[in-house]
Amino acid sequence: MTDDVINVSAGIKSVSNAFRILEVVARNHGPISLKEIGRRAGVSASKAHRYLQSLCACGLLNQAQKSGSYDLGAAAMQLGLAAVNRVDVINRAGDDLRYFADELQADCYITVWSKLGPTIVRFERCKNPTASMIGPGVSLPVFTSAVGQVFLAFGAEALVENVLRGESAIRPPESAQEIDEIRLKLSNVRKAGYASSESLLLSGRYAVAAPIISIDDHVVAAVCVVSTDPGIVTPNSVVISRLLGFCKKYSMPKRGYAEETLVEQKIAV
Repeated sequence: MTDDVINVSAGIKSVSNAFRILEVVARNHGPISLKEIGRRAGVSASKAHRYLQSLCACGLLNQAQKSGSYDLGAAAMQLGLAAVNRVDVINRAGDDLRYFADELQADCYITVWSKLGPTIVRFERCKNPTASMIGPGVSLPVFTSAVGQVFLAFGAEALVENVLRGESAIRPPESAQEIDEIRLKLSNVRKAGYASSESLLLSGRYAVAAPIISIDDHVVAAVCVVSTDPGIVTPNSVVISRLLGFCKKYSMPKRGYAEETLVEQKIAV
């Protein structure tokens, strides 16, 4: 067995141990002592203590000063809220998507971010479908699709940097000039509160997309409307207004944005 394999195996075991200890604390109905954590996790008190200190250092756990007991920390709560928000938003917004498509007489879909970029998870066609080539499971271009621009414009900065550096399966830009142009485009998307694209997969199709915002002020999903009507991409069109309203309905309360945008005006709750 090579040193690399040994190191990977040791790392996996450490993560597994840490998760088991975190799970013990999470399942308890309140603060829990070091001794009890070790007993339930099946590790010695000294070993449990080392993991607990690391978990406290990264904010996943807190230790009470007086009793010395451990409980979930702020970081664990944020992770839990983010996970619940993702699942709940997609289910609730997805259930409403059929009616939204009928209302707009346009195809509508919801995307989430995957290792391949924005990926469709819910798709509803109107009575006269316009985007027959796409559906659930299809991944869309990051830099040229409306949903891709939304994820980059409203996502965490680390996501944008990873994509621009090519640290994913997504093809990165090829030059510094391309990167500057993309950054400018994303800045304009943030200011407008939505993104638009034209003739991405089929000629004569127009798309507008807007973000559903999570409690941490980042995009958790992007909702897109596709139509043969070029009027939908016109600034302040009825479709854009209704799309922003739809996203507002499923966005979480949050702190707001540093600069006033249509998202702040239309989506913030």
